[in-house]
Amino acid sequence: MTTGSKTGMLLPLVLVAGAVVYFGGSEVQDTVAGLLSSDSVIVGAGDEQVLVAGGAESEVEQCTAEKVLSEKRCGDLKVIVMSAAKMPYIARNISLAWGEGHDFILTKDGKNRAANYNQTCRKTFVKKYDDGSCDEYAFASSVQGGKGARTEEVPAREQACQGGTLSTAYRYQGIGDGDDFLVVISNPGKIASVPYQGQDVAEDKTSCGS
Repeated sequence: MTTGSKTGMLLPLVLVAGAVVYFGGSEVQDTVAGLLSSDSVIVGAGDEQVLVAGGAESEVEQCTAEKVLSEKRCGDLKVIVMSAAKMPYIARNISLAWGEGHDFILTKDGKNRAANYNQTCRKTFVKKYDDGSCDEYAFASSVQGGKGARTEEVPAREQACQGGTLSTAYRYQGIGDGDDFLVVISNPGKIASVPYQGQDVAEDKTSCGS
């Protein structure tokens, strides 16, 4: 089956027989295949769905998707939620990075953010569009960022949105250097199915924090 957005982009979702695991008592409903990581899974239902990397469900098995979205944590594990409705191309880059084996639990490292960004986005990345920006995953503000991070062009507005989301999460969730956090994607049906082509197609362009 497929899920669509108001932009007309379609994200292929395949219900895989036998791929039933549990997320705090909720059955995993879909497994993303094809474009995205074959072992990423959508958990929850309705408006309370998140996409997690394969293996991440075991990290939050005592929590529901609703709890993760509302409290941004599960037990002692802090969670940063990246909205595909606000950042469809950044969500695409994250999900593809998971499929390539990049970590879904990151460790904050603000001191080396600029150096990490320089390694990935300033040295070799060439953007195609005037309003485009280089996005990297793992985040430059994490230990896992820097050399080897996956890069993809995204709208500059999305890049600013991601920065606001991260800075707000770091501040209000008390995520300091050396602290681990889990990355999940909300509104997974809004993930861009194709690379950025010069148009900001996000369904939700409201503020992403500061």
